[in-house]
Amino acid sequence: MAEKIKINSLVPPTWNRLKVNDITVELPLGSVPAVSAAETNGKEVDPSLWQIETGCGKELTDFLEKNGTVPIFIKTDGEKLFSIKKKYDKNSADILCFEAKEGETLNILTDMTSEDETECTAILKVLIKAGKNSVVNLSQLVRPGKGMKVVSDIGSVAEEGAKINMIQVFMDGSDISTGSRTALIGENSVAENRVGLVRTNGQTLDMNYVMKHLAKCTVANIDVTGALSKNAQKIFRGTIDFVSGCTGSDGAEAENMLLLDNTIVNKTVPLILCTEESVAGAHGATIGRPSEDIVFYMMSRGISKAKALQILERASLEAAANQIDDADARDYVLGIIAEKYVGD
Repeated sequence: MAEKIKINSLVPPTWNRLKVNDITVELPLGSVPAVSAAETNGKEVDPSLWQIETGCGKELTDFLEKNGTVPIFIKTDGEKLFSIKKKYDKNSADILCFEAKEGETLNILTDMTSEDETECTAILKVLIKAGKNSVVNLSQLVRPGKGMKVVSDIGSVAEEGAKINMIQVFMDGSDISTGSRTALIGENSVAENRVGLVRTNGQTLDMNYVMKHLAKCTVANIDVTGALSKNAQKIFRGTIDFVSGCTGSDGAEAENMLLLDNTIVNKTVPLILCTEESVAGAHGATIGRPSEDIVFYMMSRGISKAKALQILERASLEAAANQIDDADARDYVLGIIAEKYVGD
């Protein structure tokens, strides 16, 4: 059995002819957890204690509740990297909860993958509470096989002086839907979200990222870099929301997207909402074909055009991966990227 729900809703909606207000996904009921409390030394918790808004939205939250998916609270070992690496082989749904107490630093890595012949849907929802003056570094690698559909959802809250760094790398393979929403509820809190992506061979990526400024002097940045080719489709919704009372806050979003051929569909919806005057908001996008000068220079050094485009594609992923703060997590993700492109 499966159920169709709407996720990644743009608030407020725009002209519907553009087909960017949301996306409808079909998710299987009866999905089982891929991550157990026992293997993570975690414990099941009351969902009412973790009611954090996420990028994918309320319909996904309701679906997971109906499915019987119970949140797992995971206690990490200080700054030591906590890794969850999963090769999926069945329909799965997980809700993972992390909390950084005052002054703590958490380093978290998740890796989602599967064999090409495996047909399944994997849902991973991550909830984060960042306490006063804490730091949370979340690195996510999503590299599904050709038969695995992925829904990746994040919701986070940052208290006074907290900093949340999210780095996500989406490699080609199959369709991905992803959302992230951060509430900056404490003064001087900071949120950074960096994404590197590659889509090819008709694959889709649907994205909804929201930074909500609710306190004074908060800072948020969304930065997306990627490459699209061979009938790929991508929608990016990026929202900076300045709520009344968030004076002195600064929010920005930027997108750099390489279109490697003429077959792709790329849609970008940058949005700034503002009910406060004393703030600074900016958005920008650089979308287009690779520079002919760069490609010509590489070809003049004996590199074929196809290889030159692959190098630029790889650089889109590495641009995000190089921003990972934890050295072990950074080396792991860069190693996976290198492994994919070796010999190409």
